[in-house]
Order: sequence, then structure tokens, then C-alpha cells
Amino acid sequence: MAMSKAEFLPEELIIDIFYRLPVKSIGRCRCLSKHWRNFLSDPQFIKLHFNLHAHTQEEKLIIVTDHQELHSITLNHHMPQNGEIYGISRKLYFPHISVDWGYVYASCNGLVLVADSDNVQFLINPTTLKCHKIPTLSLVRCWNMYGLGYNVVSDDFKVVVLSFPISNKENKTFTCVYMYSLRKGLWEKLENSPYDHSYFHLCSGAFVNGALHWLARTTSENSTTIAAFDLSVDKFSEVPKPTDLQNYCLMCIAALKGCLCVSTNLSPSMDTITFWIMKEYGVKESWTKFKITEPSFDVSRTTLVCSIGDDDVLLDVDVEVVVYNMKENRRKNLLIDVNPINYDGLTFVDSLVSPYFGSETEG
Repeated sequence: MAMSKAEFLPEELIIDIFYRLPVKSIGRCRCLSKHWRNFLSDPQFIKLHFNLHAHTQEEKLIIVTDHQELHSITLNHHMPQNGEIYGISRKLYFPHISVDWGYVYASCNGLVLVADSDNVQFLINPTTLKCHKIPTLSLVRCWNMYGLGYNVVSDDFKVVVLSFPISNKENKTFTCVYMYSLRKGLWEKLENSPYDHSYFHLCSGAFVNGALHWLARTTSENSTTIAAFDLSVDKFSEVPKPTDLQNYCLMCIAALKGCLCVSTNLSPSMDTITFWIMKEYGVKESWTKFKITEPSFDVSRTTLVCSIGDDDVLLDVDVEVVVYNMKENRRKNLLIDVNPINYDGLTFVDSLVSPYFGSETEG
């Protein structure tokens, strides 16, 4: 009977309505019938649905708490009260998995790379609660940096690991590169990075324009650079830096509203963080500068997390999450209904993207 009633509307119109619905509503609509469940679970629908909503969705946080639980946090910044912004948490449960969570490494298109306390890694979708265990990559006595990105050409998600020895005084430029293909389901060891990645804080690769980006140092000129790992060719190249940027003063790199963003905390008063945003990817002249000055911040321990709304940015200040309004030039308190909280996390967006290829019975 449900299908006969739906026939009063052209199927093209119904499909158009589905494309405009948020992710949570799509999940409920999959219960309408087997026909609509199959359509709404089709990879092509999921891909088009994500592309339609990608630039309008607000980012959420995913964190590991002191109790080794995974929580997603929705920020209610539209109605701040007394200068405070509230975050509503949701504990994430995954069927058939019971672990103590330890790390949040990277995110892309609604998928998040996480690991338990033993560093067993999983690719999860925090919205649909689908989960895929990644084969173990054994890296002993190494510092590792992770990145997660999507290659539109091969329709494949890739995990990239940059690994260099903890003690490597003789040859600091020795950085191994490993890549996991979700489509292939296996790890590959690629050519070593041509850059020295050991001089900067361990951080996630910033995924922008089909490439993962890390701060690095060139071996030939001994200068700071932005190293971009192109997921379509699995090779490194360099992205031009801001013209007024001094060597060795870059602090962090991130993606901000789909643009590459770098920052430094070196200022005469040590209370100012300077950011540059590359408005047009690859164009050196498109770098745009803005500053945040806040005496209460320890700028040596402050990194950019994401933007929320038009004027607010989320900052990680020595593992404390704070909000700064760039228009009003003031800090806002962020209150989250989960306690205690040890901020080890990243941002993600809601999506229907599956963390594995094949049948939906896994995880």
C-alpha cells in the first residue's frame, strides 16, 4: 500500500526530495520499503548526496575521553548564552566491537580513522555507525603521522602513514611512506618521502584538492615547505608558501572551509597567532592573512581545529577546546556535556559514505 500511495508523485520528484534530505532523515527513509532501501544505499546516490551537502554541512567533533570512549559532539553555536557555546555529546557504540579507544587520527568525507589503546585501527562512520577494521601495519620505534583522503579518479579512500624512527640523528630525512587502499584492502610501501618531516609536531594530513598536506623541510635548501601528497598519482610535490613567511616558524597546517590553512605563533609579544588561508589552491598570490590576539592563550600550544559558522573558529589550546570570534575579537567558552574530557580529536561531517566496499553486513 505504501508504494501505491507514493505513485501519486513522480519518482523523479521523490528522488529529488531524497537528495535534499539530511543524513539522519535518509536513514529513516530506508525503512520505507526494500525498493527505497536499495536505492538510498546505492553508492552512486550516496556519492551525489554527499557532493550536494558537502559545502553546507557544519562540522562536528569526534573525541576520545579520559574514559577511553568515543564521542561525537554537535556544537550549538547559533544560540550562544552569556557568551558560551554548548556542545551536545553522543557516545558512539559499534556493533560487535568492545574496545578502549585511544586515538583519532584523520577524517575525510564523513569517515574517521581511529585506533584503540593498542593502536588497532578502524575506519568508521560516526553517523551511520558502520565500522571497518584495517589490517595491522607493524611499525616499531617510529613516530607516525596519518592522513585520510579520497581519490575521485579511482573512487577509493586511502590512508597514508608517514613514519620515521624515534632516534634518527644520523639521517633525519629518512621518512617511510605507507598507503592503505580501502578498495584493494591492503597496505603498500611507497617510495620514501623526499622531505624531512621530523622537525614538526605530529599532526594529521590536511586533505585539500585531492592531496594530503604536511609541513616539512626540504633536504636541498634546508627550508620549510608545504609537502602535498597527490592521491591520484601517489607522489609528493610542493605547494607555494605565503611570501612573508619566515623559515621554521610554521606551527600547524589544516583545512579550513575547504581551503589550505597554515599558522605560526612567532610574534614579538608571543600572544598572537597568524593564519594564512590559500583562497585559490596552488596560487601563491591567493594566500590571505588574518590574526588572533588573545593574552589568555598559550600560543605555543594553540592550533586551529576548524571554523564554525561565519565568524567563529575552534582552537585547541593545550588540549582545551575553545571558540574564538574573529569579528568580535574575543574568546567564547565551550561547554560540553561529557566530563572529564581530554581533547584528542578532530572534526567530521555527517555522511552516508561506507567505510568499506562490499556488503553492509560488516561491523
